Amino acid sequence: MQHDVQELCRVLLDNMESKMKGTCVEGTIPRLFEGKMISFIKCKHVDYASRRMEPFYDIQLNVKGKKNIHESFQDYCATESLDGDNKYDAGQYGLQEAEKGIIFACLPPVVHLHLLRFQYDHMTDNNIKINDRFEFPERLNLTEFLTEGGANSGGPATYTLHAVLVHSGDNHGGHYVVFINPRGDGRWCKFDDDVVSRCTKQEAIDHNFGGTDEDVAVSRHCTNAYMLVYIRDSAINEVLQPVTENDIPEQLVERLQEEKRQEALRRKERNEAHLYMGVQVLTEDNFTGHQGNDLYDPEKANYRNFKVKKLATLRELLELVAEQMGYPLQGIRPWAITYRSNQTFRPAAIDLEADLNKTVIDLSENSNPWTIFMETIAPDQNVDRLPDFDKETDVLLFFKMYDPRLKQIAYCGHVYMPIVAKAKELLPLLNKRAGFPADTELVLYEEVKPNIVDRIEDLELPLEKVLEELMDGDIIVFQRLDLNVDEYELPTVKDYFRDLFYRVEVTFCDKMIPNDPGFTMELSLKMNYDQIARAVAQRLGTDPYLLQFFKVQSYREGPGNPLRCTYEGTLKDLLVFFKPRQPKKIYYQQLSIRINELESKKQFKCIWVNNKFKEEKELVLYPNKNGCVSDLLEEARKQVELSEDGSGKLRLMEVISYKIFSIQREDVPLDSLSQANSKSYRIEEIPREDLIVADNEILIPCAHFQKVQRSRDYQSDSPDDIITCKQEIFSTFGVPFMLKIKHGEPFAKVKDRIQKKLDVPDKEFEKYKFAIVVMGRAQFIEDNEYVVNLSDFMAQAPQAMHPRPWLGIEHVNKAPKRSRYNYLEKAIKIHN
Repeated sequence: MQHDVQELCRVLLDNMESKMKGTCVEGTIPRLFEGKMISFIKCKHVDYASRRMEPFYDIQLNVKGKKNIHESFQDYCATESLDGDNKYDAGQYGLQEAEKGIIFACLPPVVHLHLLRFQYDHMTDNNIKINDRFEFPERLNLTEFLTEGGANSGGPATYTLHAVLVHSGDNHGGHYVVFINPRGDGRWCKFDDDVVSRCTKQEAIDHNFGGTDEDVAVSRHCTNAYMLVYIRDSAINEVLQPVTENDIPEQLVERLQEEKRQEALRRKERNEAHLYMGVQVLTEDNFTGHQGNDLYDPEKANYRNFKVKKLATLRELLELVAEQMGYPLQGIRPWAITYRSNQTFRPAAIDLEADLNKTVIDLSENSNPWTIFMETIAPDQNVDRLPDFDKETDVLLFFKMYDPRLKQIAYCGHVYMPIVAKAKELLPLLNKRAGFPADTELVLYEEVKPNIVDRIEDLELPLEKVLEELMDGDIIVFQRLDLNVDEYELPTVKDYFRDLFYRVEVTFCDKMIPNDPGFTMELSLKMNYDQIARAVAQRLGTDPYLLQFFKVQSYREGPGNPLRCTYEGTLKDLLVFFKPRQPKKIYYQQLSIRINELESKKQFKCIWVNNKFKEEKELVLYPNKNGCVSDLLEEARKQVELSEDGSGKLRLMEVISYKIFSIQREDVPLDSLSQANSKSYRIEEIPREDLIVADNEILIPCAHFQKVQRSRDYQSDSPDDIITCKQEIFSTFGVPFMLKIKHGEPFAKVKDRIQKKLDVPDKEFEKYKFAIVVMGRAQFIEDNEYVVNLSDFMAQAPQAMHPRPWLGIEHVNKAPKRSRYNYLEKAIKIHN
């Protein structure tokens, strides 16, 4: 939750007080900050009074209409007369004239004064900030606002200004700084986030009075004191007494020392960062469960990361890894992950005899980070060292087993094999690793590169003959031979890897939800529209025909044109604009009618407005493409609720800039109605009184507007002079409406119907002004005796092609306004 500074202060003090309970400092917060005030009501003519003592932690003072703190305190403590209809009920004395007020019983050593800079404005129906000038002194005497007993008990109520909390901004946001007089000696400091600097008394006090003078800059115009802290002179030495080392809790000292130590370490790391490099270590655990090409996915692998000096030797790296991973030094062997020319990542041998004393940066060929596969002894084997590996006669092979029933790959470990060994010698080992009977017949494939796996046909040949360019890190994929391939969608290893080659992750986002993160699915680039729709529908739990998909355009990420359900392309065609490593995205929306029906219809968006002129909801209608306005109204009738006493008939109106431009005839084709950004369409129920329009009556459009002044700069004849001209324009807003008027009727009757239609209170309606607006110019109806003349509301030749005149209703727009200035600041979190 975000607090303003006064709320923060209150919450902070409450939390501190609760944390202090049961400790040696319990009661410190109320002793310093709690005062007491008396709320009283005293009858004028009988001896009867009511008093109530209330504690307070801060005093809220009005700023509006006050010059300084003294006037605000006088206003705070001013008595209010209770008389007339507002007499006080004095119990046995009945209703009596009385005085109601507040007086302070005692003021605390530290007084918090909250200046009410933010207030609700009835004209704009919004909170506004009051930037008026409001003065506050460095020394403040509050004795006159205390009871006699309170004034005598604690000595003189004279206070010295200790802190000024300043707000820059408006009601939409801003920034806080604080000016503090730490020792009470008039030497001020400015605290602005993590920057503390010396400042003058004038900067701390005078510059924060606020004000709207012309010589005040915009930044100063909205910068002023929001909260003040005063300390009683008699308590200032106690409150601001020096803090010695013995006063600081030991836990806090240790915490600060630890923070300094951590900061020193971070600084050292930053200064020495160029001397270090990263090493990413993979083990066989990283290979388990991987379903793609190679042994792991470089972008998703969960590496064990080590930071070593670039000039450290391989021996030092292995000692570090062995210690961190809990293996004996002889129980690990590094293999460098290399990127082959056939676009694969495979482990390659490191010559431990020759390279142990070489630096890590040289062995990595300046790769940072350097990725290695760390071979380790098996935890379930009672050995403390790995078998020997002869790089001249042995080869490191990895195995995967494919199960066509599950369409999954299972990692089956690795082995050292002599390069002259026959391929069939692998069969007993593979059956054992896969858990098959020893005599199970297997089919072996070599994983060459993405989308290419070659079957090993002749198992009688040595490995160096059957594997293409035999190298350490080669992968053999195997499966059972005795399976009926006709039963499975991807029966062979080749089928699996071919399908894998076309797999892609696609994120589907709901078009109707702004910034929807969507959900991600793994699909095949060869899938057609129906297959895509079925997959997404299964994920959403809906009917595939109740989904509509939208392409993403190459020039923007938003949804583009909708896809037809007869789309003949593949998923690959839909993603053609995306770069290889760019996230793939498709938009969708769930429909209320089937997509094949939708494509024979026209989507039409409009606003339904009820008889109270409140915009209730947006309608998305699907009339026939070749239909007309009457078809659209019939579709709308299915979705809206008509009034009980209404006419039961609907009409469609074209609205531009909050003004009704026209009422569309029911025989107008829908194709002729354009849904541009500048216009919208509105459907409403026709009032009964509008159904029949006599010859001496017409329906006129009515709209709300207000005057707005705008300034525009013009260059004068002199190049150094700029002329600023103020221009008054009319800004329309709100919900426009149609009104029937009659020739010769008094305009006073028209106003009565408008007030009833808008349901506006008398007091507010008195402020409304009316004008006939012709070609953007308002002719105000000043004469109370004005009688309606229909010709005033008819378009005159040669202007017949222009919009007809409309009746303007001028009043203040009470909709919330956005600030001219944009102040953004992170919220402060308080943890209990």
